Amino acid sequence: MKYDLRALSDIAEIRQLNASYNRAADRGDGEAYSTHFTPDAEFEIVGNRVYRGRKEIAMAANATNVTVHVTTEPEIEVRGDTATQRVRMLSIVSDQQNQRNEFVSSGWYEDELERTEEGWKFRVRRAKLDLDLQMVFGKMGIAAAFESLAGR
Repeated sequence: MKYDLRALSDIAEIRQLNASYNRAADRGDGEAYSTHFTPDAEFEIVGNRVYRGRKEIAMAANATNVTVHVTTEPEIEVRGDTATQRVRMLSIVSDQQNQRNEFVSSGWYEDELERTEEGWKFRVRRAKLDLDLQMVFGKMGIAAAFESLAGR
């Protein structure tokens, strides 16, 4: 497949969006995290719920500052001002003494993106874990936080 300069630039910008998203998620900075989404975006954690709009998405991010978020090798298809992406995700958690990291889960993000005046943003992001969601949330120590969010 041949790429022109604009397509390569778009792919680079989307990869940077992924990296910046991961850093905000690692910090549990819901406000910064939510800016990676369009104002009317949807973020679904499959098996938990769909978070709609930046306010709800920020609440979900505030509950996840215990993990290191890693994304690898995105498959990106750009069509004008929209794009789709499928990217492998890995979740890693540190013990409370910061002595070791433990692999928690893998899965996929499946995304619909939109070019905005501020650059590329997620319009729809679905997180599909390869392992049981409740077991993963339990291992991360965030099960109670996400149970309370699921009821909203």
